[in-house]
Amino acid sequence: MHDRIIADTSVLIALEKINLLDLLCKIYKEVIIPEGVLKEFGSINLGCFSTKSVDSKLVNLFIKEMNLGKGEAEVIALSYNTGIPVLIDDLRARKLADEIGLTVSGTIGVLMKAQKMGIIESALEKVLELKKMGFYISDEIIRHISRFY
Repeated sequence: MHDRIIADTSVLIALEKINLLDLLCKIYKEVIIPEGVLKEFGSINLGCFSTKSVDSKLVNLFIKEMNLGKGEAEVIALSYNTGIPVLIDDLRARKLADEIGLTVSGTIGVLMKAQKMGIIESALEKVLELKKMGFYISDEIIRHISRFY
């Protein structure tokens, strides 16, 4: 089990859609949810989740200059200030997080990790389920995941 992670709204929504939100608690001891993400997602009643207020000038900078949403901006600012890895799916937010040296993963990374840990049987099956529900997942990513089978 890994220690802590900061999660963005998109990852929470994706995992909730396939009834695997509790998966995060099986992988991480603590899942930190910035207040901006909580406002976007709604309440979460899982033991490993904690909410954090983010008071950083970076949030406004990321919103105004990088055109990120409040949740994404708070996730990245909190990670930058604490060194805690992030879970983000949005490409622009992922690129920014990567450019400033953060450790970044997303929904597919969580599913792959869960499969590797033996928590779920097939990450590919869950990714295809998400795609069927309308989540954008490129064919290239699906081909990449398929190589593990």
